[in-house]
Amino acid sequence: MSEFQHNPLSEIEYRELESLLKTGDPYTILEATIHENKKDIEKKYLNLVSDESKTNKEIEAIENAYKVLGTEKYRNAYDEYIVRVGINEKKLGETLKNVKYGLMSTLCRLFAIPFQNVSILANSPFTLSIKDTNEMVKTLYSIRGVRGFYRGFAFNGSAIFVEFVRVVLLEFTHRLLGGTSGVNEKSSSGSNNDPVLSFVDQLTHYLTAYPVKMIIDCLILSPLSMGVADVIKTFFNRLGGSGISALSKESIKSYSIFDSFSLSNLYYGAIYVIPIMIASQQIRKLVNYSTFKLKNYVQEREDTINPFIKYSSYLLTNAVSTSIIKSVLTAPLYVLSTCYPSQLISSYLQGVPVPAAINPITLAIQLYHHNGLSYFYKGIIPITGYRVFESLGRLCSPAPMDSYFVPEVVFE
Repeated sequence: MSEFQHNPLSEIEYRELESLLKTGDPYTILEATIHENKKDIEKKYLNLVSDESKTNKEIEAIENAYKVLGTEKYRNAYDEYIVRVGINEKKLGETLKNVKYGLMSTLCRLFAIPFQNVSILANSPFTLSIKDTNEMVKTLYSIRGVRGFYRGFAFNGSAIFVEFVRVVLLEFTHRLLGGTSGVNEKSSSGSNNDPVLSFVDQLTHYLTAYPVKMIIDCLILSPLSMGVADVIKTFFNRLGGSGISALSKESIKSYSIFDSFSLSNLYYGAIYVIPIMIASQQIRKLVNYSTFKLKNYVQEREDTINPFIKYSSYLLTNAVSTSIIKSVLTAPLYVLSTCYPSQLISSYLQGVPVPAAINPITLAIQLYHHNGLSYFYKGIIPITGYRVFESLGRLCSPAPMDSYFVPEVVFE
């Protein structure tokens, strides 16, 4: 506890101090610091007050400043005030910085969504006739406008809500069974302390996140002529009908696309898609790890390393380059993962039973024979754009990131 707190100012003293401070900050006026003792401050006061070039107003300010710093009680009160203001200003500065970076991060992620939607749409069975990304963007804009690029965006909120409920329920169950560590409590290596808890955590995450991903993908992959409300209505209303062959407004109103819909379809292809997405996640983590190691290698040998290697490493380890590398390596897996909701949508539209999910190896061979290798990279430009903005969003995030442990999600 400070001396001021032991011996606070009376109301009269407080008013006098307030009056003395009206002429300015005492330390600034006397050209002193908070760490200087009374003798040093007195010396500075005498030097300044004897200066004949000073005006009456300046002399008054010097006198007032010395009254504050020369009186122990006033100085203690003023010093405590400075400390408090300094702490509050620091907290305010940190808060404003977090808000600024939070807004920048959110803005980057908002820019990322259209790229992600176009990359998914590139693999839709209803856009096979569209040869390049530019044509696809123009078509999407002409039919749905700007909101077409954010198709299914509202369901991202449901994904966050589902994940929140999952974590709360898992935490509650864990505590109920006598667990001590939290579900999200990590060790220094970044892994969960309890391997069983970690397994249950991951398993429940996959089981709850996959249906949300399936619904969002189905919304994006549905025919462009259909509005989101139409897709949602037909997705959940299991009305009679034999499916839709003509994609007109009248036919959409008359029949139900998902007339044979069942809850099991929310997990259609999950046994294949989840391992595909985990593989994609691990590849992206490997790229992060490799760039981290390369950066460290160059920094440790900055003075002796070959300039070509040095500048090449800068080109390879920035956010844009790593996003391109990730996209090139994971694009085929991304295409395969979107094939399953595409098959689900197509079966409903054609009025045929939902086909058995094909294993990804057979599916990849079929796609290669029918469309060639270029099909796996049809949406490479938008998926790269998505990853660039996502990376920028993470870099702008106010939350600290440890080295190469960049959060790479399973369900993109």
